[in-house]
Amino acid sequence: MPSTTTSRPTLSLARGLLGTTAVLAAGLSGLYLRHASPKLPSALPLLRSYSSSSPPPFTYRLAAAASAKRSAPPRPAHFWPYSSAAGAQAPPYVRSTKPDAGEDAFFMATVGGDAHTVAFGVADGVGGWQDSGVDPSDFSHGLCGLMAGTAHIFEGAGLRPRELMQTAYDAVIGNPRIVAGGCTASLGVLDGEGGLEAANLGDSGFVIVSPGKIAFRSEMQTHAFNTPYQMSKVPPKMQAQHAIFGGSTHFSETPQDADVTKHKVQHGDIVLFATDGVWDNLSAQDVLKVVTKVMEEQGYWNEAGGETTLNETKVRSLPGKVSPKMQEGYLPGLLASAVMREAKLAGLDTKRNGPFAREVKLYYPHEAWQGGKPDDIAVVVAVAVENGPLADEEPIKAKL
Repeated sequence: MPSTTTSRPTLSLARGLLGTTAVLAAGLSGLYLRHASPKLPSALPLLRSYSSSSPPPFTYRLAAAASAKRSAPPRPAHFWPYSSAAGAQAPPYVRSTKPDAGEDAFFMATVGGDAHTVAFGVADGVGGWQDSGVDPSDFSHGLCGLMAGTAHIFEGAGLRPRELMQTAYDAVIGNPRIVAGGCTASLGVLDGEGGLEAANLGDSGFVIVSPGKIAFRSEMQTHAFNTPYQMSKVPPKMQAQHAIFGGSTHFSETPQDADVTKHKVQHGDIVLFATDGVWDNLSAQDVLKVVTKVMEEQGYWNEAGGETTLNETKVRSLPGKVSPKMQEGYLPGLLASAVMREAKLAGLDTKRNGPFAREVKLYYPHEAWQGGKPDDIAVVVAVAVENGPLADEEPIKAKL
């Protein structure tokens, strides 16, 4: 079972900034960088380094699935595959765009091109900004693009997720193309020894799934019902108008307010990050049921006598090299799209009361809310593979 430690911020760390050109090129222009750029500052501390004679055992297979609020449930479900073990790939990282997920966003990127280290996560644009004439997707997609680009050009070992969020947030605040907005964010960095460090700000979140069980579920950060912690960019003119005329409050936490947890994953463990379009409609146990169905149907889990076991060889046979056309049989994609689709259907079901509906009844018992909560959805899944093939190696054939 994965081990877990948790920390809450006690001191404000120094903010790190990439050079403006590198940040904008990596995250906002839509251009994909293929080579390392200038080093990141020392504000992004190192965790560990590896001996060149003994490569770390873990690599990761990933995929993302998403659906905009007003889109129909995709059939068949589409996903974006990714692998830390793919070597040189085009594009070198994956980031969402608005047509993919509406106001929600996602990213996946190897850290400095290291086959054994990957950063990935989601962000959820705060819809309330629409009342001020602001497109919430600008902030969330900008943040994820910047986190992807920053991770990709990182040099050294030990990228920390909260500092990655901070660097991207600072760049968003300083970018005149993103006028205003806000979002929640949840992301993690997996390393070659199976270490996961995650940072969660707001009501997005993640689970770690081991065979037959939820090994960990992150906690939401909220001010009140349906009011999550959130990073915000409030322009001076809007601040002045609010001071004079009043109006709705824009909460404005920073990445230093994020919860940070550390975990140890095992071979075959699944790490799933999702926006509240999932968690408002599905509980962690609901997600486990969806994951279990996929894992058992595909032969990765076997259930006998009330015990669920992992087909270790089949997991190890997951391909190291992937392509955008890989839309059938790729396990992380099947998991991400299945969870996304189930959350989408639950959100559209007027008779199925999920976590959001139960909270409405708890806090506002006289409200006549019934059924799910339609919303944008973004899901990213990573599967831990120990001693699996790299891009230039033949996969191990699984025993069926």
